[in-house]
Amino acid sequence: MVNHRSKLESLAIYFLLIAGSVIMFYPFLFQVLASFGSNVDYYNTVVIPIPTEIHLDRYLNLIHNSLIYHYLINTLIRCVYYIAVTCFVSLIASYVFTKLRFKGRDTVFIIFLTSMMVPGQVTLIPTYLLFARFPFIGGNDWMGQGGHGMIDTWGALLLGSGIVNVAAIFLVKQTMESIPFEYEEAARIDGAGVFRTIFGIYFPMTRAVLAVIVITTFIAIWNDYLWPLVAINSPGIQVINTGVTSLLSTMMSSGQVPMYPDFFALTAIVMLPPILVYLLLQRNFIQGYAMAGVKG
Repeated sequence: MVNHRSKLESLAIYFLLIAGSVIMFYPFLFQVLASFGSNVDYYNTVVIPIPTEIHLDRYLNLIHNSLIYHYLINTLIRCVYYIAVTCFVSLIASYVFTKLRFKGRDTVFIIFLTSMMVPGQVTLIPTYLLFARFPFIGGNDWMGQGGHGMIDTWGALLLGSGIVNVAAIFLVKQTMESIPFEYEEAARIDGAGVFRTIFGIYFPMTRAVLAVIVITTFIAIWNDYLWPLVAINSPGIQVINTGVTSLLSTMMSSGQVPMYPDFFALTAIVMLPPILVYLLLQRNFIQGYAMAGVKG
């Protein structure tokens, strides 16, 4: 029996969708319009800032600012590193949990999955102590005492957010389970080893789900704020999120009136890379989740 919605129900659904879209789009519109105006326009805002004069040079100045450029490069390096490591580890671990047979395999994988229920905030302090007391690094002795360990170093940035992504392993594993084992048998007959089988056979067949991992990892690391805030103090290795906060805090503590349109323009620039990455890989993103949900 076909369920036909009444016109009133359809209108109510569309009204809720439009209202939700407006509420979600409003902060972005506010941000962009405020970045084009002046400080006076921002302080005179009632509902939405209306710029009396367009200041496009603000974006050019920020792009050519060496400090902002340095923050962006640091963040980009961190994103590329985590994407490469996460994809590599996910492929290897998924192959182990899918194609290899050993006692306790499913039990180990279930333990892996249960770790997803532990919030990152719970492990923040233990992770900090682990890096701060790492022996023979940062002035520490063999007991992990006397220095700062890996805190305030690139090691903390590149290892502190975790190189094992259980959700990524789960997605790749679900996709690998749908790939017939005959492909691997044919590769083995041709003399392929384990790594050649993984990267020559399974890697091309899991590219769609790996695109999902690329998008989610890029957005997560690009937006990561808490761990860099706790672990990094040196301006030379700050990422963009903590760098912007540091600039704003320094300006306010010195008694200066913050140029909020500059910060709105900067956050608009920071917001652009994740949007571009998603738009470039959107088709693979949808296909990847569809593949991960199909077994057999």
